[in-house]
Formats: sequence, C-alpha cells, structure tokens
Amino acid sequence: MPGLGAVGEIAKLVVGWLVSAFAVWIALKLYPGKQKRESFGGALLTALVGALIFWLFSIAKVPLGTVIALVVWLYALKKIQGVGWLGAAALAVLIYIFNALLGFFLPTIL
Repeated sequence: MPGLGAVGEIAKLVVGWLVSAFAVWIALKLYPGKQKRESFGGALLTALVGALIFWLFSIAKVPLGTVIALVVWLYALKKIQGVGWLGAAALAVLIYIFNALLGFFLPTIL
C-alpha cells in the first residue's frame, strides 16, 4: 500500500501479528491434549517468537536460513507449548494451514 507512512506500517504489523496469533490460538485449541500456554496471550507470545525467529534469519542471510529457522521455530514451539518434536511439527502444520486460510479470506473481507 503506497503512502502508508510509519503509523500505517505499524498498524499493518500489529494486525498481522493479531491474525497470526488467532491462527496459533485455533491450532492450539484443535490440537489434542493440554499445552502450556493455550490462552490467547500464549498464542500472542508464540506468534511473536515465531515472527522474530524468521525475521532474524531473513536479515542474517544465513545459507539455508529458512530451514534453520524452521528447526529453531519447532524448538521454540516445543518449549513454549510443552509438547514434543512431533507435537511441535503438528502444531506448525496447523498454524500454517490456518494462516493460509486467514490470508486467503481476510483480504476479501477487508
């Protein structure tokens, strides 16, 4: 969006973070069992940590950075939500699916 300015960029960042947190929250509610931080606050934390991990690896220009960031993200999910590696992988897939669905439908609604 041309001409957004700093306030518009910050608003875009916050809306993106909230949408991602909503996708994380849905995934946490659908994933069987009890996770450590199933609340929306826990979803906000999880989404923020995931965004920071991928952002840091993208600006670092590390070879295979996306793959390494994915492993670090899985480890963070494992620690934040108190699940195993397979649980973290399953949550990551669910989060990806819900983010994709929200990304598809939200632009048409807004």
